[in-house]
Amino acid sequence: MENNRSPNLNRLGAVYGLLWGVVALAVLKSLGGDFFRMTGWYLLGSIPTGILVTRLLAGRLGKTKAWKVWTYGPVALLQGTLIFAACMLVVIAGVEFTRDWRGVLESLQGLRFHDSLILFLWFPFFGFVTIVPIFLAVGNCWDLRRRMMRASSQG
Repeated sequence: MENNRSPNLNRLGAVYGLLWGVVALAVLKSLGGDFFRMTGWYLLGSIPTGILVTRLLAGRLGKTKAWKVWTYGPVALLQGTLIFAACMLVVIAGVEFTRDWRGVLESLQGLRFHDSLILFLWFPFFGFVTIVPIFLAVGNCWDLRRRMMRASSQG
């Protein structure tokens, strides 16, 4: 029996986010990064990213034609990498806040322009240059579209 319930977008987005966190860690590892040191922070930043991107695209993907999913994949990847960069800035600010127990404003001021430049330019760059995340994003959009179409057809 097929499940025609509307998907819980928060839970679905969190799962997507965790899986994308693993993808981000794999890209980091392939570039020679410190895989184990960053694991918790990447997964922490990936959950809200997955929820936000899922919520942003769910309605549109549920109404789109199948061939247009190919256009949504790169858009979702760009949105996801930029939202992930913003989430990672918040995570880094939180680490700075708890490390020195400074105030919130001082923690945010501790973020260097260089850090944000790297996050907002390099994350999307590596997402597209490594090619594989583009196809994963298209597959992710295809899955979300399928779930939204199934939920809307329940009448």
